[in-house]
Amino acid sequence: MIQNRSMFHSRRGFFLTGAGAALSLSSCSKDGAETDARIKQAGKTFKMGEKAPVGPLTYTVLEATYFTQLSEAGKSRLPEKRFLVIRLAITNGSGKEAELPLFRLIDDQGSEISESQDADFLPGWLGIIRRIGPTQTEEGRILFDVSPKLYKLEVTDGAEPGKEQLALVEIPIDFDTSEPVSAPAQASPRP
Repeated sequence: MIQNRSMFHSRRGFFLTGAGAALSLSSCSKDGAETDARIKQAGKTFKMGEKAPVGPLTYTVLEATYFTQLSEAGKSRLPEKRFLVIRLAITNGSGKEAELPLFRLIDDQGSEISESQDADFLPGWLGIIRRIGPTQTEEGRILFDVSPKLYKLEVTDGAEPGKEQLALVEIPIDFDTSEPVSAPAQASPRP
């Protein structure tokens, strides 16, 4: 009798585990389908350095570099993977203020990675709340903590989700290769 009860529990556990896995897979495929739909909705992909017009806004990605660490007032910040710092300019060509959501990267498998919201240590950070006045241009940096590979930056016209216009900007791989500058060696006095 005890053996039958344990078989029942193990079958029920197997069923519940299987049901949980199926739900998990269906939510993943839904997210993947949403990403695919957003990529199709974007319609146009631009290269870094090109002007990417999206509704009244025009984006220009000026620079994108991976870093193994970033420093702030003598303290180093280390990423979980690598810091990807993207410097961009955004021009609002409309007659009214525009609000921008946080940016997202999309990799070649369609996975979305959200921008870091804790980047106040980054010089020139655009911040979390982003408003661009009419006929104004803002330049600044955004931060991601990602594995180095090819990505596309999703840019939007700032409209509400589901109604916004989208475009993608290709982000090439570029690593920070600068070496720390060392002090020059002092010449030893001659006897």
